[in-house]
Amino acid sequence: MTTKAGGAQAVWAFEEHEHRDLVRGINRIHDVACEIGRRPTPELSVHVLDVLRWVEGSLEPHIAWEEAWLYPEIEARIGTPWATRAARFDHQQIREMAARLRADQPLLSRHEAGDPPAEARCHLFGLEALLRAHIEREERFLIPLLEEDRSSGRAQELSGPVATSD
Repeated sequence: MTTKAGGAQAVWAFEEHEHRDLVRGINRIHDVACEIGRRPTPELSVHVLDVLRWVEGSLEPHIAWEEAWLYPEIEARIGTPWATRAARFDHQQIREMAARLRADQPLLSRHEAGDPPAEARCHLFGLEALLRAHIEREERFLIPLLEEDRSSGRAQELSGPVATSD
């Protein structure tokens, strides 16, 4: 039991560290979105390209780890895939918003200064909002599931056969 608790604590510490690192990137997304309309669009194109590099280099590996290890671990501990379904859906939405941003990036370099591309700004803020909400839901609802002992009386009670009356 100590091993499980220690393991859950280690995962929580790792995830907390990962999320802190992600927050720096998310803050950068916010800053770039705020720059639209204040800076020449070719310069913004470079900043959006930096955001996309962060998505590919930091965010995607984090999502891959969650889907390959964290979520299956949570599902195994509580005995159902339903606990992580919303988080997996969040990942799909995040990927779709990043794809929209990828489509915006080449268009930014073609705009003249003073013609702020509103869609790119919306996609940046949308990506930021999805990421912040996803991280908060994971920290509030999923990570604590790792701390629950699967062999506790309550877990057995919930997963045991239903009594019937004759």
